Amino acid sequence: MSADAYGAHHNTPTDDSADFCLAPEEVSKGEQAAAAYIASLKAGDGRRSAEDALGTLATVISGGVCDDLRFPWHQVRTYHQALALSIVKEPGAPTKVELLRCRHDHTRRFQQMPESYPAKHVQKMRVSLRRVMEECRSLGFLDDELDQGLESATSNGSRARNTRERVVTDGEVRALLSACDMDSGVAGCRDALMLGLAWFGCLKTVDLINLSLGTLAFDQRQQRMTIKVKAPGAKRSRRIPLQNDELIALEDWLEVRGRGDGPLFSPITRGRVEIRRLSAADVKKLCDDRSEQAGVLPFSPNDLCKSSPHSVEAGRRKRVGSDAPKEAGSAFSPLYSSYSSNEPEETPGAERITFPYRVRIGS
Repeated sequence: MSADAYGAHHNTPTDDSADFCLAPEEVSKGEQAAAAYIASLKAGDGRRSAEDALGTLATVISGGVCDDLRFPWHQVRTYHQALALSIVKEPGAPTKVELLRCRHDHTRRFQQMPESYPAKHVQKMRVSLRRVMEECRSLGFLDDELDQGLESATSNGSRARNTRERVVTDGEVRALLSACDMDSGVAGCRDALMLGLAWFGCLKTVDLINLSLGTLAFDQRQQRMTIKVKAPGAKRSRRIPLQNDELIALEDWLEVRGRGDGPLFSPITRGRVEIRRLSAADVKKLCDDRSEQAGVLPFSPNDLCKSSPHSVEAGRRKRVGSDAPKEAGSAFSPLYSSYSSNEPEETPGAERITFPYRVRIGS
């Protein structure tokens, strides 16, 4: 994991892609909720440990811009929580957090930190974050519909499956790709490549399943690696250029899969790749597993494809405009918003944070 994973705020995010807005009124709401939670605890070690836990999470999510209770906690979504807690569990996380705090506070002296946070401390972060979110709801800062995620469950405790098509947000995609990056197993690079192609290349499940090694080609004119895709029933194929992250995932996947002929994506059994085509059921399980790890609602590659800013549907939605009437029960009514519904429409000059930028193991 690199410190760059915490430094997304250095890239200037667009209003649509940013996850957090640090407008003073928004930070004040989050601080009010955190203060209400802290006040509910007994004075002493309990309060200090809760403040430290929230400060650590604020540092991780904001890339060091915030490191205490002054953070817009009501803007945190379930996938932010899942990824932040995964990051603090990694070896070396305490030192990286301390470095971030020193980077943004030049008066702070660096302290030697343990290799990993104790399990008890991580659990305190989890509990503190959950309690602050409950305070946000109680104060009316958080709309329950915006933060269903992992809390949406059936009576037997398993996660509820949403079979309807839905919009997948930029933040959810970043969380999904980071969950793949943080997977040190064989499937991490495969899944990152598949999800990246679904999002950036607008490929549906049937397109991903039908890809083979022969569809990879180098475009001499553009000097880029591409994948040739022909949709069922289409007269002509199209070439999709690979993004840098997709190229990295492709190289990692081919190193595991091998470069022999056959389907590009194959199932993995007991850590070994079986050179055969994935089934639609395999793809569904892959997406379900990654959604659970990343803390996002269930999705499919078709959802990623249709939600992508490069998709035909996105172009149509943009041409229609935001003032067009929305159909009741539309399959593309967003389930998540980057911010609370109570956020002012315009906050000129407010700093915006994208989390996470990218998380890579071992870098």
